[in-house]
Amino acid sequence: MQKNLILAVVLSSLVYIGWYSYVEKKLPQKAPAAPQAQASALQAAPQPAAAASAKDDLLLKEAQALLQEAREQSADADKKGFTVPRRAEKVLVSVKAGKADLLFYAPDASLSSALYQGPVAPVELVPKSGRGFFATNFPALLQLRSKTANAVVFSASLPNGITLTKEFVISPDNGLNSIRITAANASGRAQVLAPWELTIGPGLDTVKSEMKENKDQLKAAYTFQESGKKHPTFKELKDDPAQNDWVWAGLNNRYFLAALVGGNFGDTRPVRRFQKVGENEKTPELVVPVPAAELKPGETRTWETQFYLGPKDYALLQKLGFGLDRSVDFGFFAPLAKLADSSLVYFHKLTGNYGISIIILSVIIQLLLTPLSYKSFKAMAVMKKIQPEMQAIQKRYKDDPKRMNTEVMDLYKRHGTNPLGGCLPMLLQIPVFFALFTALRGSWNLHGAPFIFWIKDLSAKDPFYVLPLVMGGIMFLQQHLSPQTSDPSQAAMMKWMPVIFTFMFLTFPSGLVLYWLINSTWGFAQTMYLQKKMA
Repeated sequence: MQKNLILAVVLSSLVYIGWYSYVEKKLPQKAPAAPQAQASALQAAPQPAAAASAKDDLLLKEAQALLQEAREQSADADKKGFTVPRRAEKVLVSVKAGKADLLFYAPDASLSSALYQGPVAPVELVPKSGRGFFATNFPALLQLRSKTANAVVFSASLPNGITLTKEFVISPDNGLNSIRITAANASGRAQVLAPWELTIGPGLDTVKSEMKENKDQLKAAYTFQESGKKHPTFKELKDDPAQNDWVWAGLNNRYFLAALVGGNFGDTRPVRRFQKVGENEKTPELVVPVPAAELKPGETRTWETQFYLGPKDYALLQKLGFGLDRSVDFGFFAPLAKLADSSLVYFHKLTGNYGISIIILSVIIQLLLTPLSYKSFKAMAVMKKIQPEMQAIQKRYKDDPKRMNTEVMDLYKRHGTNPLGGCLPMLLQIPVFFALFTALRGSWNLHGAPFIFWIKDLSAKDPFYVLPLVMGGIMFLQQHLSPQTSDPSQAAMMKWMPVIFTFMFLTFPSGLVLYWLINSTWGFAQTMYLQKKMA
């Protein structure tokens, strides 16, 4: 029984870690076909997606040549009040938003650049290919009308007499921003504003170290409010359109989120669409289709929504509300992972170092498990001692399984042991390990957080593999000192465990390796002490 339990524990651990580290990244994403009604609505849009993408790609290339000029114009505008330049139809307008530098682009009236000042290095969130974020496909060129320190306004006139205004209001502290789109009918008769779209993407970039994996981490998602639940439910957007009324919807990867929050778009739900960005590569974009609107003479219609673009900082997203914190993936053991994350933040306030915080948390966990570890070591020692008697019983009653089980249970009772006693601490460690695994691999707090010497980023692997190699060596010594089972296959498996764990941990976040290193060191010291005491 003990052999099967240990095998199950080890194999389940390997499967869990392997799934999240390797298998999940390789799962193919199939772009589902849009329903017929949705397809008809998209076809009715005044500007096809492919043509818009090609046109906007060309415009973005041209815009790069105007970058320096636009920055100078924006600087002058902040001091003197903005005056539309001669080349207003192709202009970049910069706005400072906390730790991010935003560049808006006319005539698209989209966000063409979002340079976030991250803890490791500046991160460009808007991919180079594509239209830009929060683009709209109106059949008109939007020109810059005004610009202030935290607001940019674009406008355009349609041939049928409708005047469009698109306004961005930017939060100065990386909070929620707003987009307001207004259509005013200045003509003397009713006019129709054709169906249009508001998009995020295609794609969402991330830190340099994550770029290789970003195409597998990047997902379209949304939240919706279920009846009877306090917090919104997070759901990856796979079905087109979304199956529920959304609270927020957007694109997210491991460290960043771009999301639209609420809005008065009517009875419409977001759609995930794929755009080709390379030879054989496609990336998702999120589309909010808005139906056609009939405007009476003199009537004005306004659509308004908020948006967030920045890091998946759990504390910040909780503060902003709307269930944005649900975008942070804490895995299967989410309550434990959240508790671990909160504990690390608390210890960081005391120590100023997340590496020391991980050490403190590891020691506290081991102190709580010490009584169980003692019982486990004692049970394993007793199990080794009674192995000869157990083998004799198995040989004597090999043709009578029922009698053999009865005699084995009596043997356990006489010696006051339990075959599960040696595995209990391991079972309790598994949810803790998995919770820390998911918390550390996606924690924005640990991104770029230094420890000591060569460990400059606890969310990245050890560049010189010192921590995993030391951890493997200590695990080997601990396994060598622990009571050994007489079962050859089980003994061989336990012998190879330090090697297997060392290779697995080579590419794990150094913060997670540090946690397991402290556990292994504590276990090694504890084993030596218990061995001496029980001798």
